Amino acid sequence: MRRCLLAITAAFAATACAGQHPAPQAAPAPARPAQAGPPAAASAPAALRYTAGVSRYRVEQSTHVVQDVMGQVNEADLTARQVLSTTAADAAGNLALAVTVDSIEVTGQPGSDAGLAAARGQTFRLVLSPSGLVVSLSSPDSTNPVMQQFSAGLREFFPRLPASPVSIGQTWGDTLTTSRAGDASVSTRAVRQHRVVGWEDRDGVRALHVETTSAYTVSGSTEAQGQSIELSGGGQSVRDAFVSAAGTFLGSVERDSALVNANVTAMGLTVPIRQSRRATVTRLQ
Repeated sequence: MRRCLLAITAAFAATACAGQHPAPQAAPAPARPAQAGPPAAASAPAALRYTAGVSRYRVEQSTHVVQDVMGQVNEADLTARQVLSTTAADAAGNLALAVTVDSIEVTGQPGSDAGLAAARGQTFRLVLSPSGLVVSLSSPDSTNPVMQQFSAGLREFFPRLPASPVSIGQTWGDTLTTSRAGDASVSTRAVRQHRVVGWEDRDGVRALHVETTSAYTVSGSTEAQGQSIELSGGGQSVRDAFVSAAGTFLGSVERDSALVNANVTAMGLTVPIRQSRRATVTRLQ
């Protein structure tokens, strides 16, 4: 039974390893960072859009998962680290992006080695609107679970930008639905609210600070040790992202908490799984 439940933990946590957010039961809301002070006196553009260019990013993620099985508490820690190279070119009013996985490391997720090895060096191709909406996305291998997770995460990688003119306190909302098939068939629906915090100095670069709060639900199924598992639940996340005045994504910090129930149908057993996650994106160049 313990091996089965550890497999459930890995399957659930994997939905967050590339940016997906796994509500019937409320999870504790993440703490909000202190708000930025007033904007600097330097002039800021009235409109902000992503522009063509080349960047390299380090993505780091740590996830703590706690599951309660008939009074016995099991805990697991998963970490992921990737380095991604991106090349963006103008394409009929949008941006054509090539995102290459330079390196990827994951600990605490059993059985992922083959998928990770296959993902290294692969290039994903996106068409991105100037405001950060993913118009289309293609994966080099849609059957590889690791690449499926990458594809889902890339839909949320670039923060959404506000409509012009940009103003402090400006808010807008959207809804994002993602799904993943394969060993775990999981669908996530996130209702997001974006807010312009203001213009800040980010390592000597003028940057717009955008905060995104998200309330999401997750549903789906997986299989562990021959047992069918039904997943349902949800959570909340807060992301602080920064985009330069020149239209380059500079990085972000995200905090996430979730509560998902895993129902082992054949045994009539429901296992609550609590997850807390922190993810950072750092632009290297």
